[in-house]
Amino acid sequence: GGSSNSAYQKAIRAAEEAIEQLSDEFDTWLTEEVDRLDKAVTTLKTNGWNDDDKDVLFTISHDIKGQATTLGYPVITEICDTLCHLLEKAPDYTHISLNVIDIFASSIRSIIQQCQRGSENEKVNAISQGLRAMAMKILTHEIAQASQAKEEKETV
Repeated sequence: GGSSNSAYQKAIRAAEEAIEQLSDEFDTWLTEEVDRLDKAVTTLKTNGWNDDDKDVLFTISHDIKGQATTLGYPVITEICDTLCHLLEKAPDYTHISLNVIDIFASSIRSIIQQCQRGSENEKVNAISQGLRAMAMKILTHEIAQASQAKEEKETV
């Protein structure tokens, strides 16, 4: 009891208020990053694939991946991890359909707009799992194509 308890409660309230203010700032930051992601996708659709635009897309996705869980969106972290993996591991990223990239960006935007925080939402988890499965199919196909092309080149 007493005044020390009162000071303790005030400190807790002050910390909670600071966290709430930071949470609002983080939400704004995340929205701005997703806006940047959307712009990067639009640029790719306009210009087609090139190294610079691919690097911008990767960097934005990687930045979101690094912060989304902290902001309460672990599924967005998973989605961005999958997108980064796809961009890094594809033998020729220019073979990745821009529609696929758009699906990633749209999924992320939708999850944020619907404020689907946490990792317990079955629908959001299904989206993440579906995107991962799609990315793995693309990578498997692209790696097989690259391997076949290499073999054909070596036999000539």
